[in-house]
Formats: sequence, structure tokens, C-alpha cells
Amino acid sequence: MSFEGQGVLAAVTTPLDAANRADVALLAQHSADLLRRGLHGITLFGTTGEGQSFTVAERSAALEGLLGRGISSGDLVVGAGAAALGDAISLTWHALAQGCRRVLLLPPFYFKDVSSAGVVESIGQVIDAAGDPGLRVILYHIPQVSGVSFDDQAIATLRQRYGNVIDGIKDSSGNLDHSLALIRNHPGLKVYVGAEDTIGRARAAGAAGSICGLANIAPEQVRASYDSEQDTDFGVLKDLLRAVAGQPFVPLLKAWVAACQGNDGWRRVRAPLMAIDADVKAALPRALLARTTV
Repeated sequence: MSFEGQGVLAAVTTPLDAANRADVALLAQHSADLLRRGLHGITLFGTTGEGQSFTVAERSAALEGLLGRGISSGDLVVGAGAAALGDAISLTWHALAQGCRRVLLLPPFYFKDVSSAGVVESIGQVIDAAGDPGLRVILYHIPQVSGVSFDDQAIATLRQRYGNVIDGIKDSSGNLDHSLALIRNHPGLKVYVGAEDTIGRARAAGAAGSICGLANIAPEQVRASYDSEQDTDFGVLKDLLRAVAGQPFVPLLKAWVAACQGNDGWRRVRAPLMAIDADVKAALPRALLARTTV
């Protein structure tokens, strides 16, 4: 079954081969495994997937490679965010051409202190250029990384202007109160939380689900939080989040995936990120390493 807007998706991490290229075969294998283990979908080339470290051509080729290896277009949300509007437009066009109608769009993130109107104009230009009423945009709110927010005014204006094309928002602020405010202030907008320890409470309050990184290694636990609408009984996720605190998330997550799959190639990252070496990985708490064998 295709992802229909409610559920939990992996913000999938992107494996690299020895030449530092996306290992699409391994990415497809990993994505298929996560779907078999209960996730509702896969999000490509977000922050966890190092999306901004890949070119338009690389991201497009990886999407085609996944589809060619049996991953359904209906199971995918395609990260199409880019600093250059032309790149975001090209990635959105390409996703639609491949049958993927859901894209994740960052605000324009190089220039800081931009106005709400400027954010609206940028996203609007991508939507206008796509020219497809079947497009479904998930706004990507991660201000601690992008430096630019989707504020309430921008969200309301975009929804008024583009209707159902503005389908949802991924709230990666890590602030449950902010996620709950989005649910209250924008009825009908699908809200996906990024913080794994808020999935259950957000779902109980009306969130559509989650797009999160720990789903790469703990898909069953993430799905259980979503299904139960509780966050209190899933210590594995809390243990993982405690271990992540103060650590570079993507390299650490890739080290955990490497341990899960017995494949150290997963530890490769693109600069400016740096891989966690064997000594750092060996120092991870035993309970966390034990979880990676599940």
C-alpha cells in the first residue's frame, strides 16, 4: 500500500560507496527492509540523508535507481529543497515525472533575516513552475539548521494561495509545544514531528505522524509510539536520544546502521561531516549497541 499521508516515515540515511557516491542498491535494500518492518514510507535526501551534500543530478539518479529496484513511488517523499530556486524546481519536476507527488521543501536557507513574504515567494515559485495540481508539498521547518523558519503567516498565506498543494509540514524544531501549536493554528495541515520522543503525544493531539532519523534503526519502536499514541513506554528511543545528545547525529546514526547490518561502509559520510571512527563507536553505551542487533 502507498503512503497516504498518515504514518511514520524514515528520514532515510544515504549509504556511500568507496568512491563516495550514493550506493543506490544498498539504499534500496535498506528502504525495502524498513517498509517490511512496519514503516509507512521513506523520505529521501532530507537532513539525515545529507540531501544538501548531493547535486541535483545525483539526487535524481538515486530516485530513479530506487524506483528501478522496486521501491514504489507512492512510498516516497522526495527531498527537493535547495538553496537555488532553480535546483528546487528541477528536483520537483523530476520527482513528479517519476510519479512521486510528495516533495519536502526547505525554505530558502542561504540568506538570513528574510521576510515571511520572501519565504512565500520562494516556495510559490517552485509550485508555480511545477504547474501540477497533483503536487503535494510538505514544508520543512528546521530553523536550527536552515536558519529560516516557516512562520504562521507564511504557512497561512501559502495554504490560502495554493490550497491542497500545501499538504503538510515537517516540524523538526524539537519543540512539542510548537508542533501542537501548528496543529491548533492550521486545521487540516498534516503535521509530522521529527523528535522521536514526541511522536505519541503529537499523534494523540492530531499530528499526521513522524518523519524521523531513528526509524533507520528502530522502526518497530517508532511505529509502536505512533500506534499507541504514547511516549512513556518506549525506553529504547529515549536511550538512543540520550546517546545522541551533544553528538553529530548523522555520523552517529550511520555508525549504528553499520552495526545493525554488519557493513562498515554505512559509516561513510560526505564532508563537511566526518565519520565516527572505530574507537568512538566502540565507546557507545552497551545498551545502544545491543539495540542495533535487533
